[in-house]
Amino acid sequence: MKQLVKQTCWRRCATVVLFLLLCLPFCMAQAQTVKVTGKVIDDLSEPMIGVNVVEKGTTNGCLTDIDGNYTLTVTKGSTLVYSYIGYITEERTAKEGTLNVTMKEDTKTLDEVVVVGYGVQKKSSLTGAVSSVKAEDMEARTITRAEQALQGKTAGVSVLSASAKPGSGPSVRIRGISSNGSCDPLYVVDGRVTSNIGGIDTNDIESMEVLKDGASAAIYGAAAGNGVILITTKKGKGHGKITYDFQFTSQSLGRIPKVMNADQYVEYYLETGKIRQNAFDLYWDGLTDTDWTDAAFENSTMMRHNATFSGGSEKGSFYLSMSHLDNDGIIVGNSDTYERLTGMANASWNIKPWLEIGTNNQIEHYKSQSVAEGSEYGSLLLSVLQLDPLTKPMYPVDDLPLYMASIYAEHPNVLGDGKGNLYGISPFLGDASAKNPFVMRDYAYTKGRGFNINGSTYLNFKPIKGLVFTSRLAYNLSSNESYGVSRDYYYQSTSKQDYVQVDASNTHSVYVQWENFLNYTRSFGKHNATLMLGTSYSQNRNFGVSGNKKGDDKNLGFLQNNPLFFYFAYATSDATKDVSGGEPSYSRKLAYFGRLNYDYAGKYMAQFSLRADAADLSVLPKEKRWGYFPAVSLGWVISNEKFMEKTQNWLSHLKLRASWGQNGSTASLGGYQWNVSIGNIGHLAVGDNNDFYYINGYAPSSTGNRELKWETSEQINIGFDARFLNNRLTLSADYFNKKTKDLIVSGIKASTVVGNTFSPVNAGNVTNKGLEIELGWQDKIGDFSYSIRGNIATLKNEVTHIHESLAAIDGTSLLTYGAITRFEVGKPAWYFYGYDYIGVDDATGEPLFRDVNGDGKINENDMTDIGKGIADFTYGLTLTAAWKGIDFIVFGTGSQGNDIYSCLNRVDYNVNQLTFFTKDRWTTNNPHGSMPRANATDYTKFMKSSGSVLDGSYFKIKQIQLGYTFPKSLTKKAYIENLRLYASLEDFFTFTSYPGFDPEVTGVGSALGVDKGSYPNSKKVVLGVSLTF
Repeated sequence: MKQLVKQTCWRRCATVVLFLLLCLPFCMAQAQTVKVTGKVIDDLSEPMIGVNVVEKGTTNGCLTDIDGNYTLTVTKGSTLVYSYIGYITEERTAKEGTLNVTMKEDTKTLDEVVVVGYGVQKKSSLTGAVSSVKAEDMEARTITRAEQALQGKTAGVSVLSASAKPGSGPSVRIRGISSNGSCDPLYVVDGRVTSNIGGIDTNDIESMEVLKDGASAAIYGAAAGNGVILITTKKGKGHGKITYDFQFTSQSLGRIPKVMNADQYVEYYLETGKIRQNAFDLYWDGLTDTDWTDAAFENSTMMRHNATFSGGSEKGSFYLSMSHLDNDGIIVGNSDTYERLTGMANASWNIKPWLEIGTNNQIEHYKSQSVAEGSEYGSLLLSVLQLDPLTKPMYPVDDLPLYMASIYAEHPNVLGDGKGNLYGISPFLGDASAKNPFVMRDYAYTKGRGFNINGSTYLNFKPIKGLVFTSRLAYNLSSNESYGVSRDYYYQSTSKQDYVQVDASNTHSVYVQWENFLNYTRSFGKHNATLMLGTSYSQNRNFGVSGNKKGDDKNLGFLQNNPLFFYFAYATSDATKDVSGGEPSYSRKLAYFGRLNYDYAGKYMAQFSLRADAADLSVLPKEKRWGYFPAVSLGWVISNEKFMEKTQNWLSHLKLRASWGQNGSTASLGGYQWNVSIGNIGHLAVGDNNDFYYINGYAPSSTGNRELKWETSEQINIGFDARFLNNRLTLSADYFNKKTKDLIVSGIKASTVVGNTFSPVNAGNVTNKGLEIELGWQDKIGDFSYSIRGNIATLKNEVTHIHESLAAIDGTSLLTYGAITRFEVGKPAWYFYGYDYIGVDDATGEPLFRDVNGDGKINENDMTDIGKGIADFTYGLTLTAAWKGIDFIVFGTGSQGNDIYSCLNRVDYNVNQLTFFTKDRWTTNNPHGSMPRANATDYTKFMKSSGSVLDGSYFKIKQIQLGYTFPKSLTKKAYIENLRLYASLEDFFTFTSYPGFDPEVTGVGSALGVDKGSYPNSKKVVLGVSLTF
């Protein structure tokens, strides 16, 4: 028994010993762990929030808090890795106690990575002409559309505006005008092709890359003939952040054109003999001197809210935002408004080391209302300049002038403000289309609203090192509705309507784009290569219905003359109606593409690409539907050569670039224009005189053209990039020669065919040449940092060929005088066409014109080139400075060498005139005046002459901003990570000799540089706050 007890005791002791031996390594390991605490700051000694601190080789880690502090328990002697996007990764050996770290910005990473088609590249390895506009160029500005951020920020990109009304979208031109049709660039948002970027709030944009040369844009082939703009939206990074931005803007009319006052108006029209003194005595009280710009415009407001929620780690990221914009324009009342609500949801997640999924989505809802503009027959802005100053804006209904009282007695539908006042009717203008601006504002209006839901979902599959396969499905769902009312009213005999007309339309569009492509990167010693191959398919479906109902001179057309009844449902049986649409249309595209990038030792680079595009039969015939667009570019980093080693103390980087590429366009096509079309020619009688009946008759309306093909642009680009003095001074320059051939031209005469016309043909060529320079300097002296960036671009545009049956292609016309712009061989695209004004006859005051053909007569055969809307060069300048928490920005842009065709005057009616044309007119007391006499016989020719073409050059200070960022040591007490207040003046100062509203806002397209009274930019006073939690 004792033996048994002894054995049991030994077994228990052995078990205890064995257990202790097994636990010893774990106990020793526990004994070797240490608790590390510390703070991470940047090179400005500011705490860094959300820095990833990880024990190397493990998943053990944490993020720094709002003060940059962290605490982590790790194995003693292990390596701690500190990482944050945009900063150089730091490593430290773990030890007990405090371990503080200072992180520095990775300037190479920040400056050298740009987005290109279907991938990214380091800027140092780019071989094409690519310019970038970053988020800081868009933040804290009042721009409401992304296109506006490009103006003056990158060379060779022009932002043209036909209107600056709330919600309007500008037109972008990259390296000139390349077509007689649409010249809009291709927009690609997070890989999704789109034609409208108005629904993206600029606060949500990370960067915009402009692919300017043929080689860079060639990967987008048939859609890239006018250049490509790639937009990358923001992604989350670091620890979770909440930001809120608020902006309040006060707006007012920027420039007030000078027109004749009451005394000048009377004097001028007495000279003409068109109005007699007794008329002025009868209809003018001798006191009224209306300033119509003061009456029609007001100070207004624009408010903007933006909130974002973002965060991210090495596993994934998210970015959510919502913004609201409410812009009330500068016309009195609420007839020019734009309201927009947008949202964005971007997210990505690395499910596995070899699989990433992500999505980018935007949603927009908008409402708008606008006034008439940009037409010689119905522009409110033009009426402001043309209405006589002797008429008051409105009169009390119980104290009307006699002439208005008689009008009101006969026409009770004279419009008024609804508060006992009637809008003034001029007794001097006769049947001129210029009406009281309040009448133009109220007698008709159009409201629009709609939504856009768009985005993409993608997956990146990484089966082996260096290989990434991407499948991306993009979509756009859009809807737009328009509702317009034209009321019954009376103003004068040709400006009246005795009924109500209601127009309404609704259009829907569904766009789907599916792309699959792979990028494979491989290095062999000093050889580095990236191969990209892919395919793309897209489909767009449009469906729309429009209609109107209206009365006539005897029937109002609606149950009551009340806005509550201005809908189709309340139209009477007497109302006429019209409906169109109701049939869907489709367009489809298919493409295959590839690109090979190669570089050796970071010194010699080459890129080759090819894209094959096919359009569906609605665009091109089957035989011509495929287009092939190759490109090649080369680069040489000379500064990396051994023989350049001695220059490294002053030359940081020098690279030479050269490229050639082809792009295409079918923007002018669609709707089976190439095909033979048959049209209804009405009813035809069949039979003899005694026995006949009617049938519908049909005949060919166009000949068809099965040889129709893509417009093709071929571009050569030579340039260099240089950085000096430790990257403080940067310089880039490019020369380009872009030739566009096979322009799609309509209106060719069918000399051998009777009764129809030719379908569009490829019958035009145009060239654009220019030089682009971008120069920048940045430096830091203690706490003071500053930078200066400037760019300038020249442009020479020339039409080199059009179809032999055409002398020219007519563009915009003026009144009944015919075309004033033309597309003609040997001239710039859409140059101004008219008489060459050479002065005034001192004896008669009549305008004189150059006899171009020398036949002794001045007629249409003497019309010639009198100017152009294309600038010789454009430029931009940005200055920034910062000291401690104070920051300052000045940004300006301008153009030189462009003309404006002023269509603001008329001679067929007694309208007011710009003093530019009247103050130095010929009179008997001023026989050497530079302008014709009042009511000159040939004044119509003068309006269509170089005398009406004025210098459109300008320089505008777009932004002056002063901001202050509160110290983090103060804001963190309120749990605020960042707080910035700022104030700005925008579009406040314009330097120009042009006498109209705004030299920056004129016509576009075939009306480039033509001013018919467009809505001008307002000058703005801005207050804003930016908060980050």
